[in-house]
Amino acid sequence: MKCKWTILGLVVGLGYLVFPGLVEAQERKIIPLDAHFLPIESGDEGQTYSKIVTVSSEGELVEKTYDLNYALVSAKKSMFEAAEPLEPVWEEEKQYASDGTLMYTQFKYRKDNANYTKVFVGDKLVLDLVCDSPLNCQGSFIAPDGEVEAVDRDVFKPGLPSMKVWHEFLGKNLSYPQSARNNRAEGEIWVGLKIDERGKLAESTVVNRASSDPGLVKEVERVLDRYTGGFLPARDLQGSPTTAWMYLPIRFRLG
Repeated sequence: MKCKWTILGLVVGLGYLVFPGLVEAQERKIIPLDAHFLPIESGDEGQTYSKIVTVSSEGELVEKTYDLNYALVSAKKSMFEAAEPLEPVWEEEKQYASDGTLMYTQFKYRKDNANYTKVFVGDKLVLDLVCDSPLNCQGSFIAPDGEVEAVDRDVFKPGLPSMKVWHEFLGKNLSYPQSARNNRAEGEIWVGLKIDERGKLAESTVVNRASSDPGLVKEVERVLDRYTGGFLPARDLQGSPTTAWMYLPIRFRLG
C-alpha cells in the first residue's frame, strides 16, 4: 500500500529481547501494526504485526516487519532527500514467505521527474515499470517462460480499470456531510478493498475508521456501495490472477 501514516512514538521496552542483533541501531522505534499494516496503539487487541524502524548515521531508514511469531514479513530500506514534501528518492523492499524464504525484491526510485519500479525474483527481472504521473505508466511483465507482456500498472497489486473514471465517479457522487462541515472535519479516509481473482470486490473496510470523522466514514461507505466500475485483480509472480488487498484514499477538504 502506498500510504502515508503518522509514525507513533517510541514503544518503550517492547521486543528488545526477541529481536536480537538490532541493539546497535542508533535510533529505533517499535510500532505495533494491525492486519492492514496500519500503526495502532500498543496493547491493542488488533495487533497482527510489529515494525522495527531504525535510522542509520547516513540517514537511511530501515523498516523490518515481523508477525507475532517473530517471523520476518518484509524488510525495506529507504533514502530521503532534505526537501518538502518528504518522499523517498530510493527504496528497496524484500518480501518473505511464511517459511522465511525470500519471495521477491522490489526497487523504487525517482529519476528525471519519473518514478521507476523494478521487481526481481532472485536475479530475474519480472516487472519493469516507469510512471511519469499516477495516470500514465508503461512497462513490461516478464513471465516465468520468458514471455514479455506490456503493462500500464503494477500488476502485483489490484487496480482500477481507469483512475480517470474513478475520480470522475467520486466527483459526481461524493458529498461533504453537513455534520462534518459543522465540525470542520477534513482529511483522508483510507479504504481497504479485497479484490478476488475475478476482479470482484470480496470485502471492504475503512482502515483508519478510529481516527476519522464518523460522518466522513459513513459518506465513503455510501459512495462505495454505488461504485460499479469494477476492478483489476492482482497477479502472483507466475502471472496468474490472485486475491489481494488494495488501498485508496478519499480526500475531504473544506474550501
